Amino acid sequence: MSARRRILLSLSVLTVLSPAVWWLLGFEPARAQQPAQFPPEAIRGDFATLYQNLKASAYDLFIYTDKTEFDAEYERLLGTITEPMTAHEVSRLFQSFVVMAKISHCTIEFPIEAFRDWYRSGGHFFPFDLVFDGDRALIAVDWSQTDGIDAGDELLAVHGTRADEFMEELFRLVPGENDQAKRASLETGGLWSRYWYSFGDFEAGPVWVRKKDGREVELEVSGIDIERYRALSASLTKPEFMKAGREFRFIGDIAFLRPGAFMSLSSNDLSEQETWDNTKFLSFIDSVFTVIAARNPENLILDIRGNPGGGSSFSNPMIAYLADRPFREASSVRFRTSRITKEFWRDNDDPAAADMKHQIMTREDGERWSEVMEPYQPRSDSLSFAGRVFVLIDRFSYSNAAAVAAILQDYDFATLIGEETSFNPSNCGGGPSFDLPHTQMEVVYPRLCGVRPNGDTSPHGVIPDHEAREDYFTEEDEILNAALRLIRGS
Repeated sequence: MSARRRILLSLSVLTVLSPAVWWLLGFEPARAQQPAQFPPEAIRGDFATLYQNLKASAYDLFIYTDKTEFDAEYERLLGTITEPMTAHEVSRLFQSFVVMAKISHCTIEFPIEAFRDWYRSGGHFFPFDLVFDGDRALIAVDWSQTDGIDAGDELLAVHGTRADEFMEELFRLVPGENDQAKRASLETGGLWSRYWYSFGDFEAGPVWVRKKDGREVELEVSGIDIERYRALSASLTKPEFMKAGREFRFIGDIAFLRPGAFMSLSSNDLSEQETWDNTKFLSFIDSVFTVIAARNPENLILDIRGNPGGGSSFSNPMIAYLADRPFREASSVRFRTSRITKEFWRDNDDPAAADMKHQIMTREDGERWSEVMEPYQPRSDSLSFAGRVFVLIDRFSYSNAAAVAAILQDYDFATLIGEETSFNPSNCGGGPSFDLPHTQMEVVYPRLCGVRPNGDTSPHGVIPDHEAREDYFTEEDEILNAALRLIRGS
């Protein structure tokens, strides 16, 4: 793997599942046992270290939030640290501060041990899965099985707190560039753990919902424990947000391709070399465009909805079939080195990363620099597709999938249909981390920032050329149907 590819991999690879839902997969990392409480002087010391290290090591901690805002909140929170606090409380306080950066890859490790101990001891989870229609929170699954609640009901209030206020409190602890990203995080597995993070146990109490006929009703709802969840998980129908698999077919005379995740489907471990072996993917894509060349359709639909992302060694060769000129994944990638980043990279002896390590280790602490990526060449053979391309996107087009959408839009290779992605293609990441000295909490910070091909650095996702929204409570595929109407109508 080249050092240049590693740079982009760090920008575009996303593990969709939050560490907060590791317990769903039965994975519980072994860590040293933390004390029941930390003294205030240790917490204040770690808070100072947290802020100092982020300022010194993040590419730009203040890219979206002004330093004066950070400073004021730092002083306010510092003044609240007067008593001993549990790991859960410390993590929550630190996370509320770090989330102010509005960067997905700037976060405190989730207190998984405290969460595990809580649910193992009989803790009660938030009893709903939600799906969002704009700002409206709709109940997708009612795990409490309460009479009078149906899929598609709008959640209006929980325990006397309005839904918008309830979400605002949850969002305080969810990293992300915007509310769209935070909502998608809750939809794809983070809701229950984030509820616990913010509020603790879900106690039985009143919940207000709006029925589809407009009636507003109040119901007494109870939370569920881990055993109840496991008993119901196989029988309840849930919306399908993620679609990692591959598919190719024709809809009449229109070619339809879902390339699936831009990584190997035979491995789900991002650290394994097999995950980044693109041999089977490239063979699949080549066979697809061989058929397309033989049938010569005028229109191609590329569906990257619900795509978890992956690596550019998969996506770039696919885009090359659609491109009519050279293209770049990013207009530039901006880096910064620091004492902390050097410590993180010191023991990296991978020959493929030698050039990047040299840059990091030899530059002055705090120094920033930029690199322009080499252009990728389009196909020039008979398999190059010269027809019209329509790309389907949604808020679950994550990571490299959002980067693909940005390339296709910025170079005018395709027309985008659907909804704004929650992932910002001009994003900051890089993945290094440091541990705080007293609490031993891990802090992930963004050491680099990539800029999408058109140079737009504003904090939003890829915005479609034609907006269409999915209704997860119908059998219809609204976004695909919108694309078909656009193609046939034009």
